Amino acid sequence: MAIGNPKQPILNPAIPFATTILDGLHCGTMVLIQGKVPSKTDRFQVDLTCGNSITPRADVAFHFNPRFKSTPHIVCNTLKQECWEKEEHHYQMPFKHNEAFEIIILVEEDLFKVAVNGSHLLAYKHRLELKKIDTLSISGKVEIRAIAFIPGSSAIKSPNKDEKSQTTSHKTIKSESGDLKLPFKSQFDKGLRPGDTIIVKGQISNSSNRYRRINIINPGSHSCFIQ
Repeated sequence: MAIGNPKQPILNPAIPFATTILDGLHCGTMVLIQGKVPSKTDRFQVDLTCGNSITPRADVAFHFNPRFKSTPHIVCNTLKQECWEKEEHHYQMPFKHNEAFEIIILVEEDLFKVAVNGSHLLAYKHRLELKKIDTLSISGKVEIRAIAFIPGSSAIKSPNKDEKSQTTSHKTIKSESGDLKLPFKSQFDKGLRPGDTIIVKGQISNSSNRYRRINIINPGSHSCFIQ
């Protein structure tokens, strides 16, 4: 099983794959997974677990398992003391063979919220303590291109006097209507630093006949250009 470095985004890991979640999960944390479903996939799974023990098997706090045979559906469950609990079945299936996907798991105080390709899919109430979850594993017939852990504001510690240069801030750019006309250009006030995240949210219009591009222009200009 491949093992990743959780400090940086994980790119193109071999499957099955497992990685430790440094500092664990907290309210507001997002787990981002981008990949593709191969043509012959019958199922794959994403598990948030309490350790990575094989014998005895580690508890699985959240088991997310898309299945494609018969009636395609998604099974969610929890494994506690090597015994599966009651399954939850969801018949809205956003995953399709030979198509890319993006999963976002948002951690909240009492549940996980899962969005796929930008749309809310399901919610799953915690059955195990959130503080016990420290591992992400992915297995089955699936191609994974990127994995990232995005901390929520509650997981960001306030800097002390020696950490002023590490203060975290964010800037949101939007129009009054909620839409930005393209092409669009904006500048980063202080440029980009290691650990910075750029999130672009949008929707492909029905009239679009080409891919949109996002360019980070040369370091001296501190600019982002979308067209």
